Amino acid sequence: MRHAETDANKNYIVQGRMDNPINKTGFEQALAVGKYLKEQKIIFDLVISSPLKRAFKTAELINRGMVVSRPILIDKDLIERNFGDYDGKKITDDYYEMQRKGLIPNMETDEELEERVITTLTKIAAKHDGKRLLVVTHSHVIKALLHQLVEGFSYMEYLHNCSMNCLKYENGKFQITSCNYDPLEKNKA
Repeated sequence: MRHAETDANKNYIVQGRMDNPINKTGFEQALAVGKYLKEQKIIFDLVISSPLKRAFKTAELINRGMVVSRPILIDKDLIERNFGDYDGKKITDDYYEMQRKGLIPNMETDEELEERVITTLTKIAAKHDGKRLLVVTHSHVIKALLHQLVEGFSYMEYLHNCSMNCLKYENGKFQITSCNYDPLEKNKA
């Protein structure tokens, strides 16, 4: 799951590894997703989060919305992509072009990111074999995985805040069962 909204998301600012909190809308989003998961009787054995506060707070609020008190493990390798010299800057068409071409100085490359994400999620899945996990992380971490698993998926595609991507891990491989599902869309009248 992608974390809930931050002011940087709202204002189209690249936040990468900046440790921004979720905003009021994000707080409401995360609680609503927790309530939705409870209503749908979707239960997790374990919650794992990026160390950044926007992801961790989202995980806490999902627990609260589900009315459960389960521990949240932190995995430092679920941290958002290092956007190098573009962290904190406004998202523009130039940004998309520079990112697509790998021209942002000091940015973690697609290859580096994808290797980190696949390695991390494989370790997590193998360690918690047979468990149902909720992993709360960031847009580009999720995009790195989807880029590897979904034919034609691009880093330019938009992932909603609190969107869910459901995976199965069997025989050492991931399989996507749903992609960029927005549970908040279902809650709108």
